[in-house]
Parts: sequence; structure tokens; C-alpha cells
Amino acid sequence: MLFKKTLALTMILFIITGVTAGCAGTPVITPKDQMAGKYGGTFKIAVTENPLSLNPVHANDTSSSRVIYQLFETLVDIDTEGEVVPNLAKSWSISDDGVVYTFRLQKGIRFHANTEGDVPTENGGREVTSEDWVWTFNYITDPDTKSERAYFIDMIKGYEDYQKGKSESLAGVRAKDEYTLEIELEYPFAPFISVLGYNAFSVLPKEDVKKWEKEFGLHPVGTGPFKFEEWIQDDRVVMSRNDNYWRKDSQGNGLPYLDGMEIKVINDLTMQWTEFELGNFDSIEVVDDPYYKKALGKYPDSYFRRPQMGTYYYGMNVSLEPFKGNKKLRQAVNYAIERQGLIDLLRNGRAVPAKGVLPPGMFGYNPNLEGYTYNPEKAKKLLAEAGYPDGIKLTLQYNTDDIHKRIAEAFQQQMKPAGIDLELKHMDGAALFEAMGNGQASFFRVGWVVDYPDPDNFLYVQLNSANFGVLGNYTRFNNARFDQLTNEARVETNPEKRRKMYQEAERIVVDEAPWLFIYHYTTEQLLQPYVRGYSLPSFGEYTARYYSVWLDK
Repeated sequence: MLFKKTLALTMILFIITGVTAGCAGTPVITPKDQMAGKYGGTFKIAVTENPLSLNPVHANDTSSSRVIYQLFETLVDIDTEGEVVPNLAKSWSISDDGVVYTFRLQKGIRFHANTEGDVPTENGGREVTSEDWVWTFNYITDPDTKSERAYFIDMIKGYEDYQKGKSESLAGVRAKDEYTLEIELEYPFAPFISVLGYNAFSVLPKEDVKKWEKEFGLHPVGTGPFKFEEWIQDDRVVMSRNDNYWRKDSQGNGLPYLDGMEIKVINDLTMQWTEFELGNFDSIEVVDDPYYKKALGKYPDSYFRRPQMGTYYYGMNVSLEPFKGNKKLRQAVNYAIERQGLIDLLRNGRAVPAKGVLPPGMFGYNPNLEGYTYNPEKAKKLLAEAGYPDGIKLTLQYNTDDIHKRIAEAFQQQMKPAGIDLELKHMDGAALFEAMGNGQASFFRVGWVVDYPDPDNFLYVQLNSANFGVLGNYTRFNNARFDQLTNEARVETNPEKRRKMYQEAERIVVDEAPWLFIYHYTTEQLLQPYVRGYSLPSFGEYTARYYSVWLDK
């Protein structure tokens, strides 16, 4: 592992633009269209997928994150424009060498008072102190916890010794006093402050975690604006207002405005649209393509849309046949689809064709990357060279969703001229994720959206050989030069050197083609016209916060 003693200030400023201003004090949230909101009402939203876990330590999917962002909170937050802002830490400082982070915590933050055995006070449950953060970071990185995202913070001092059982705790996480937390790194890591905004690193009450153990995700307790009430699998998640939430609006009134939230699972997008039109939902996160133009015309002021840092792709497991050791086959698959035509026909232009891994707007994005074009003749030639002169039959596994199905069916037709017979196998999200994580899926649909705004979150997490399986590298891609580049870029502090490393690494991936590169996302959310105080985050609709949302009806 490389070690750099000098921190490039320019890179830190690039990552945490906007942190210094307004870093002290309690953030004030004000709805954009009104100075103050109206209390009451349950916000009802329809989504397509059931959460996998409501324990932040194990939630690495968007369906789970959507709920967790309402129940739990992190030291820092990522605002709707992708900037790092104060959260449970009201301010922080970074040492000159870039390895020591000192966080000054908000006072009076309390866990939800609905914990069994917790004695509620007039202000709610037990107060959160720096010791809770020390325990939380140790719990996340404890090898017995098996957190899928613990390695996001593997640069914390003592992480490796703790993982290997050589120490009893993380050496780099310390409580300096009741409201001051210090985190020391082994080496400067430019994206570190933004990584801490990822929901896996939410503060947890140790008494509840220890009581419920593996079942904590069914009994979640956090500090967020809403409290957990009920989770009926594959049906709905119900949350109620946290009456002792710490944020205030511009008038000094307590947030949130809503009495609660109900997140309803409906896989059928036509049914979602119909129920929304009938007024049975306050929001849907996906407007199905047949209704897109109608939604634009009927809800011009409450249909939110923007580009999103994310990539939609099909993974090819390079450790399994027929993709193992057969780059030409993987390249042939990439030449067999027409991306822009599919986007125009099925997505109403709501996406950008993917030439590689990194989405536009991401640091390191290479606009000159060549990528793959639709060329069935070239695909057919590559298939023959790959050992399939008479074509090949492939089975694609995808999770149940109308959009995923239509895209897969379109590719099924597009690939035929190249000699690829595509068989489709739909699965529920949990089953597909398990198969991908266990390395049992050969050809599968994946969507990856940003956890923190840095190419490390895409290239290292999704494709470095250290992260096989549930850690992110579902294709089992393994390339020594790629690993070297993405490992060294993690600790390099010169932004231009980092950029060149990531662009070279991405060119390797495009050439080796463990992915069928399809498109980069846009994100959207449709709300009823009476919904106020909502902002659509650049990270995606699943990261939206609802403490400032209210219903004007």
C-alpha cells in the first residue's frame, strides 16, 4: 500500500466543496416554495422493489437505502447537489497531513424512544455521544458483523489488524470527549469525508443491536426523522413521525411535518401509474414509458427529473463459461446492441448511452472513450473467432420490473442478427442478488448508482479483484494492471494523476468487456401537485429526505 505524507488540498476541495461555509451550527431546512410547512398527513409512495435489509450495516441496495435514509443518520450528509454538508457532526477539521479528522457532534441527538428497555424521557430516547460512534464504527468493521460495505473505510488506522483479530478495536477511532470524535487514517484518502455520508455508516444504539443481533434489520432504531412501525414483506414499510427530531424549520418549528410515511411495493408500473392518477399515492418514483409524455403535460411543476451518476449494465461472469477466458465473446455481446435506439424507443430519451463504466459528471469521466457501437457484422465475426461460428445461446437473469423486462426483450431481438439467441429468466431482486453474490449467475442485469462521488466507488468497488461477490465485483473481473491502478489511485493525492489512473483503468475494462455497457441513468420522481418542500437529489430519488416535505391539502 502506498503512503503519501503530503495532501493535495485541491483534491480535498474538489471532494468537499461547500463544507467550510455553514459548517457550524444546526442546519436549517426550509421548503423552497414556502417559509413554513403544514403539519399532518401520511406520505404514501409506490416503489418497485422490497427492501433487502433495514440494518444500515447490511443495506447495499437502493430499495433498502430509501427507507434507511428516513430512519438513520450519518456524521455528514450529501445534499441534493452532491455536496458534503453537516449532519450529526455540526463541524469538522482535517489535519494538515490529511490523516486525522476531528468531528464536533451535535448535542441533544437522541435515538428513537421506541426501543424495548429504553426509558423514554420528555426529549425522546437515549442521547447519542461520541462513544456511540466509536462503538458503531467498530461494529461495522468487526469481521463477525460481515458488513458488505466495511471495506469502504479500510483506510482507517488499525482496520487490517482488527479484521485479522490482531487487535480488539479500531486504533484510529477515538472519543476525545463526550461530543468530539476523532478518526485517524493510515494514509490520506481524498474521498473519505464523502464516504462517511453513505448510509452504511449511520450511528447505531448498541443495546438494540446486541439484543436483536441478526434480527436488528427487522427492528431498526436510529435517530432519523421517522421511526419504524411495520414491515410486511413484499407489501409495505410503515414509519411514524419522530416527535423528538432535532432539526427545525426556519420558524424554529420541529421537523418533520408529516405524521408518517408508507412505502408500498408494487412491481407493476401500470398499476402504480393508475393508482397515482386516482390519488391513492402522493408519489411514484418511476413513470413508465407509455405515460411519460402525459406526465410531462399534466404535472409540469411536480415531475422532477435530472441526470444521475449511475450505470445500467449486464454483467458477464468471467469465472464461468462461456465468458471465462473469452474476451472476444464478451466484445461480441457489446457490439450486438444498439444503445441509442433502445433509449429513444423504450426510455423516451431518458438516458445516455454508456461507452464505459463512469457516468458523465463523475471526476475522471473520459468523453473521448471509444466504447462500442452497434455492429452486428463485427459481433458475428468476433463470435466465430471466439469459437461460435454458428452463434450462441445465452441466458440473461434479470430482476422483476417492467422496464428491465422490456429492455431485455428489446436486446433479445437486437442480438439475433449477430447470432446471439438470448433466453430471458426473470427473478425477484433478493434471489438475483444472492446468485450474483455467490458467483452463480453467468449473465445478469445490474444497476450501480453512486454511493460517494468518486470513481473509486465505481472502478475499485465494482471491478477490483479484492471485491469479488457481494462486495461489488459480481463479474469476478481480475486484471493485475487494473488492480494496480485502482489501488494506487485510492491513495494518490494529485488529482491529475488520479484522473489519468482511472481513465487508463477504465480503458482496460472496456477492452476486456466484463460488462455489457448499456446506459447512464437519469433520476426522477413524480409527486402530486399538493406536495411541498421536496428536492430531487443528484444521487437519485432513493436518497431523498422527507423531513421538510409537507402536504398542502
